[in-house]
Amino acid sequence: MDAPETEAGEREAERAAPLPEGTPLSFAERDPAALDDATELYLLDRHAAADGTVRVQVLGWERDGDTVRVTYALPTGERLRDRYRWPTAGRYEESDFLALVRALGYPPGAADLVDGEFARARNENGRWRIVTGRRSEGDRSRAGEADRARRNRAADDGRIDRDAARTGALAGLRRRVERVDPMALGLVSVALIGAAVGVPASVATVTGGLSASLTAVGGVLFLTALATLGLSIATVS
Repeated sequence: MDAPETEAGEREAERAAPLPEGTPLSFAERDPAALDDATELYLLDRHAAADGTVRVQVLGWERDGDTVRVTYALPTGERLRDRYRWPTAGRYEESDFLALVRALGYPPGAADLVDGEFARARNENGRWRIVTGRRSEGDRSRAGEADRARRNRAADDGRIDRDAARTGALAGLRRRVERVDPMALGLVSVALIGAAVGVPASVATVTGGLSASLTAVGGVLFLTALATLGLSIATVS
């Protein structure tokens, strides 16, 4: 017993079906005015892709000063033209025309051989345009905006992580401070004040004078005593 044919299989079989009688194989030889509506729909569907593009046949190109016109035919035989700027020396990668030639499998020096090759075209706002494969300004702009958005999100995440780390560090320090005995801190503060006065005086008595270094030591001890006293007060409040 034969396996049932899937919907996708039926669609492929439909597309593989022979052309309506009398329809030329070459797109260029088809006459749009001679096609009935059903045949026109059939041809467009037969050559349509899932990305919304339609297969077209390139008929040739010609240069007119700084412009190059590419002629091509839809599956129905309708002839269309796309206009591009002629490639500028040093800026070949920005040329849609050269991108089309390369996409068709030819180097720029063999552009005359593209006649008869098949490309893809898309209808946007009622206007057909060949898909050359080169990213447009709009594509690059959207890509740039996406990159900027990603960078902004990364920067925001970094700031959030840093703020969380600072908050956690402060909270940990506060917990450690709260565990300290304020009475012990007060005694340490008194001892440091005594040392700030007594140590320089004792050394000065032995050495016969108060030097700048002894004065600095006394100042450091006194400031440490004040910091310890402030920490003692903070643990109580």
